Order: sequence, then C-alpha cells, then structure tokens
Amino acid sequence: MDLRLRPTEIPTGKTLPDDYRVVLGTRTIGRIMKVQRAGGAVAWFWTFLIFPNSPADRGDAESLDAAKVAFRARVETVGAFDPKTMRKV
Repeated sequence: MDLRLRPTEIPTGKTLPDDYRVVLGTRTIGRIMKVQRAGGAVAWFWTFLIFPNSPADRGDAESLDAAKVAFRARVETVGAFDPKTMRKV
C-alpha cells in the first residue's frame, strides 16, 4: 500500500509545521501531527479516518517514524476499505 505524507495546509495555503495528511492515491485517509499533551509532554498523534471508527484507529507515538509505523499497522489490521467513502468493505 502506497501511503504518503503531505503537509497539512490551512485555507490560506500556508502549511502547518509538524502536521501531515496521510494520503493514499489522491485521498486523505488520515493525519499525523506533533502535539503537546498535559504537563508539556510532546507526542506524535495519528488518526485513521475510517468509518465506523474505534479508539484503536488513533493513538500517540514517541516519534514521527513510530507514528507512521503505528498508522500503517492499523490500516493493515483494518483490511479492505473504500478510500472514496472511508468505509470498511
């Protein structure tokens, strides 16, 4: 599966630092971004935009690389889905 990261853009066209859309073909299927948690802890939050979703479709990781690994593992666990509707097949 050819998953790629693309910078997240706000409506002005400006990209956000440490914030990425996960793209499959031309469709955004998730997001990975650096966040600050309570107490100042920094994490990389990832989310898979599948429907219906569950808490297993998102999580925190210690690094961007770890978030990419976790995201890919979740997509592979879910199995077949339609990237147009983001529904499980």
